Amino acid sequence: MNLQWLLLICSLLYLALLFGIAYVGERRARLGRSLVNNPYTYSLSLAVFCTAWTYYGSVGQAAQQGLPFLTTYLGPTLMAPLWWIVLRKIIRICKLQRITTLADFVSARYGNSIALGVLVTVVCVLGVVPYISIQLKAISVSLGILLENTPKVTGFTNDPALIISIALAGFTVLFGTRKVDTTERHEGLVTAIAFESLFKLLAFLAVGVYITFGVFDGFGDIFSEASQLPALNQLFILHENQYADWFWLTIVSMLAIFLLPRQFQVAVKENVDEKHLLRAIWLFPLYLLLINIFVLPIALGGNLLFQGLPVDADTYVLAIPRYFGQDGLTLLTFLGGLSAATSMIIVSTISLSTMVNNNLLIPIWLSGKAVKELDRHKINRALLNSRRITIIGILLFAYLYFRLVSGQFSLVSIGLISFVAVVQLAPSVLGGIFWKQGTQRGTTIGLLAGFSIWFYTLAMPTFVQAELLSPEILNDGLLGVAALRPQALFGLTVFSPISQAIFWSLLFNTGLYVVVSLTQPLSMSERKQAELFVDVFQYSPRTLSPLEGMKVVLTADIEELLAKFLGRSGTRTLMNTFYQQYRINPQPEADYRLVNYAERLLAGVVGSSSANVMVMSVVRKDDLLLEDLFRVLDESQQLVYANQKLKQKSRELEQLSQQLKQANQELKKIDYLKDEFISTVTHEMRTPITSIRAFCEILQDSPELSAEEQEQFLSTIIKETDRMER
Repeated sequence: MNLQWLLLICSLLYLALLFGIAYVGERRARLGRSLVNNPYTYSLSLAVFCTAWTYYGSVGQAAQQGLPFLTTYLGPTLMAPLWWIVLRKIIRICKLQRITTLADFVSARYGNSIALGVLVTVVCVLGVVPYISIQLKAISVSLGILLENTPKVTGFTNDPALIISIALAGFTVLFGTRKVDTTERHEGLVTAIAFESLFKLLAFLAVGVYITFGVFDGFGDIFSEASQLPALNQLFILHENQYADWFWLTIVSMLAIFLLPRQFQVAVKENVDEKHLLRAIWLFPLYLLLINIFVLPIALGGNLLFQGLPVDADTYVLAIPRYFGQDGLTLLTFLGGLSAATSMIIVSTISLSTMVNNNLLIPIWLSGKAVKELDRHKINRALLNSRRITIIGILLFAYLYFRLVSGQFSLVSIGLISFVAVVQLAPSVLGGIFWKQGTQRGTTIGLLAGFSIWFYTLAMPTFVQAELLSPEILNDGLLGVAALRPQALFGLTVFSPISQAIFWSLLFNTGLYVVVSLTQPLSMSERKQAELFVDVFQYSPRTLSPLEGMKVVLTADIEELLAKFLGRSGTRTLMNTFYQQYRINPQPEADYRLVNYAERLLAGVVGSSSANVMVMSVVRKDDLLLEDLFRVLDESQQLVYANQKLKQKSRELEQLSQQLKQANQELKKIDYLKDEFISTVTHEMRTPITSIRAFCEILQDSPELSAEEQEQFLSTIIKETDRMER
């Protein structure tokens, strides 16, 4: 059989197998026998971190630079023990607030800012699309090696990368956009990703064992032969000029393991049980160890076998078994690489498409008048179609980037650029869960500064080297200022270009985030969200009350809002669930728990920021927020003080008596309202306090009371305490 047809058939069979596994995963979930609800599947899904960069690029980096390839995996290994502190907290926050993406997370933390959600979405899309593009490159190059005697690509119609992009778009649309609620887990998809993680590991181990013990005579033989050549011997040595790279790249990989959108998707959104982290803490580092154990032998073996030959080091994994005529192993290796690339592409496009829709498209769409006239089915169809179109658009964007830019660079170099981009979210995310003073303005300014430096120092030079921009700026600096050269910013030449970009971007990002946040007070919404995020373990779904204090919010209005997106029957079911959960009967007026419940439900459909805006549009119709109440009281105090001053000078200003009389009447009215307000609050607080004190004295003075009577008195005390809270 022609090799081209064999590869095509095997690739299609592999994709068909993924479809089958995903279908079985979803079917078992519907039957209540989930394949995802176990720590092994969860740990394997986290291995979506290992992409074509790991499968092909690590070998290429090790062949050219030696030991520094380990930094990409040392970081996650060092970070894994901290997951119980950091990742568990993020998971808990997202479950309570129905957050599905990084953009929603940052936006919700800093006062549900829509503008901040847009900024984070732009950062993620521009940062991750290059990473997706190198997966397409890996597939295209690997096919090129296997089909070296076939005609070259001459256009888009016979480009394998484009064909793979279209096929993956179909798979992602089918299993990633089946429901409008983005908080629902994609159990079939996660099952397929876990299978791919296992498959690519076994394929890489197979080719590693063959090269190490089949082509050579074990680890000792490879290292011994390599040490005889001075150029290869240098790969075993950690040079002084590599110290900074080791440090900064390890830091970046530590942060990227939970900030990459695909890692956030599988580690946070698709998490079923927080306790699965306890197993993943050691299983995931073990996976990284196994998939990297043969990297150096393959790299050194390729250098020894292909000395003086024009063989790209990124292709050694495929080129070596191909060189020795091992067709079966070559095919297995190719499918392993295909698995590594496709798993990353699928999860990343789902995550990015959700961000783009929730934070860019839906806020614009909801602001229009037409949406108010649509029924639930049309809204759901529009939301799903929007996500599907976005997935296709992201993959086409990545394909164009591959054709124009990343095709001219190594897998690792483009991968590192993407890592540094998403790491710009570290100050806002880590600061958001551990520091209550962080503000939306500080986050925005810091993120803009860090991302701008990333673009100038790392992204723009790739456009120059791809001949899309003039090279003058690289040599002379911006406006001819040498200190503004992108790859030696502010004259920092002791670091490599990647290290100096990490240093400057994180320095400005973190510094501005902290300084700007400290120079301004928190708004009420920011303070509320800071409490809920930083002290999340003190809360549960029943105690979250970010909208407490609202009045005259009609239950019918809440139901109407939910029905627009969830349907009448779905809304009725969810409302019944709410009443059963809190053991209360339906009321004409909605309390804060129902308002909060509705906001969390909508957040799963349109994102937290848009959900907050929609709920506020219902709530604000009749009432003021607590922040507005404080402002009114403050203004009242100032006016009362002015009233006192006016009384003292009234005799001296008789010529203005008519105006003063009118002003006095208004001020007295405000003073009366203030007194009434204070009197009402005092009365409402005194009644339960008196009751609580009386029952406590009875319990203290009557030890002979029966357990049933004591329980009755304690129950009354608790009810009065709830009354005080309300």
